[in-house]
Amino acid sequence: MKTCLCGCGWPVFSHGYAKYCQYKRTDDKKPKRLQYHVIKCEGESLALKYGKNLNFGFESEIDMFNHLWEEAKNEKGQVICPYTNEKLNRFYNTLKYFSCFAHVLPKGRYTYWKMNPINVCVVHPDFHVIVDQGTFQDRAAHPMWRFDAWDKKREELKIQYQEFKKRNLLA
Repeated sequence: MKTCLCGCGWPVFSHGYAKYCQYKRTDDKKPKRLQYHVIKCEGESLALKYGKNLNFGFESEIDMFNHLWEEAKNEKGQVICPYTNEKLNRFYNTLKYFSCFAHVLPKGRYTYWKMNPINVCVVHPDFHVIVDQGTFQDRAAHPMWRFDAWDKKREELKIQYQEFKKRNLLA
């Protein structure tokens, strides 16, 4: 898998640079730096709009990620990926920290569970990239990683998501 020319380690998006590093391009069609902002839904949150508590007790995804990180620590204070068995503490307070949190069901298609902590796993950033946008060759390059367990969890959560939608009259 190709990585960004600036050395950040993210996969290439266009012209040799990652999505968030496009502003570093030197060609004539250099895009502007991406601006981060919160999208409001006509002044009210989705939870208020649909009358459901869809934030699962968290103010933001970052709050949920920090909670999951603390929950994932073992008795020695180490966070270990359940699918690669590698220690993740070296990613804390780095650019790859947020890549350690993978949504099992994609946020775009399963919007009601974007903030559900059972839909997010603390994983190795490379594992996250492969399960989100990798190929079968990428998976084959890591025979010791447990992609089968990830796929099984994804199928179980799809069933639970459908039950959640029916139970909460969202279907």
